[in-house]
Amino acid sequence: MKINQVTLVSAAFMALLLFAAGCNTPAKETDTQTTEVSAMTPEHKQAIEQEISGLVKEFFQQVEKLDIERCMTYFEKTPDFQAVNPDGTFGDYNALKKLNADGFSQMKTLSVVPAKEAIRVLTDSLVLYTFSMEQNATLKTGQKIKFEHVAGTMLFTKIKGAWKATFYQESAAAPVAVK
Repeated sequence: MKINQVTLVSAAFMALLLFAAGCNTPAKETDTQTTEVSAMTPEHKQAIEQEISGLVKEFFQQVEKLDIERCMTYFEKTPDFQAVNPDGTFGDYNALKKLNADGFSQMKTLSVVPAKEAIRVLTDSLVLYTFSMEQNATLKTGQKIKFEHVAGTMLFTKIKGAWKATFYQESAAAPVAVK
């Protein structure tokens, strides 16, 4: 039995078409799908806001203790982590840790005086946190300085059941000497 070339080409073309269609089909949703904020109940959104509020309160307590190791546990240590430093430079997790460790090493005390915060729930696993504050420091030399205007943004992502900052941005006016 002789196979018609048109039939063979048609079959090959159909197989290629089915393969291409299969490659373009979106992956099936898994258990880790996110819920958009518009689909959340007010109670669910409020619970997330309270989680983030408590988390950042703990974070800033560690900042005041000048404990860089504990502070960095609030950030996700991955190659995708990004930071924008007060001087406008970009950094990764290690650069952010070094920058803050260098600053902390010069300080004897540091106090954080919150001015305003905003928590914006984007999804049940993504939250944008923005803050403004004043910081007062006593350097190891005894000099006292004040950062009157510090503002920042943290993007929190829920990873394996825990909130971690995956992006951090901070802006600050130059410190002023306090007498």
